[in-house]
Amino acid sequence: MPIIAGPIAFYYLAAASIASAVLAVTRRNPIHSMLWVLALFLHVAGIFLLAGAEFLAAVQVILYAGAILVFYLFFLMLLDLPGETAEARFGAHWPLCAAAGFGFAALAWFARDPGLVPTAEHAAATDPSPGSLSAVGHALFTQFTLPFEIASLILLAAIVGAVVVAKRRAGA
Repeated sequence: MPIIAGPIAFYYLAAASIASAVLAVTRRNPIHSMLWVLALFLHVAGIFLLAGAEFLAAVQVILYAGAILVFYLFFLMLLDLPGETAEARFGAHWPLCAAAGFGFAALAWFARDPGLVPTAEHAAATDPSPGSLSAVGHALFTQFTLPFEIASLILLAAIVGAVVVAKRRAGA
């Protein structure tokens, strides 16, 4: 019986997504909850990649995971959490985290073989399909360059504003 990497990867990503969602809801520490939500978003992006929706995976990582990281940054800067910074750098669960990291690295190493994952047959066209990642990227960096840059400046201003507010609260 041959092993098919696609269903195995899907079941891993689905189980990890469910576990991350449950852990995000059940954690007492809000910072740990946000990190589990980040893990959830990254696993969902992996499911989108398996489904062949590269654009949705990119949006999932850029918007959702990026927004969660910005929210995490605001959360960390605006709340006074001295107990979080005073704790030891590595908790009691670091061996489990290291094993999970090595397991993911091993999966990525074995996924290099192009014969493991079945690919969809695509017609070789000169123009990319309208919903493809290359077509969206081309439109984003040609037709919509100015709105894209304005959005990045607004996010930069929000980060600088959070730093200023955090500095005022700290009295520095």
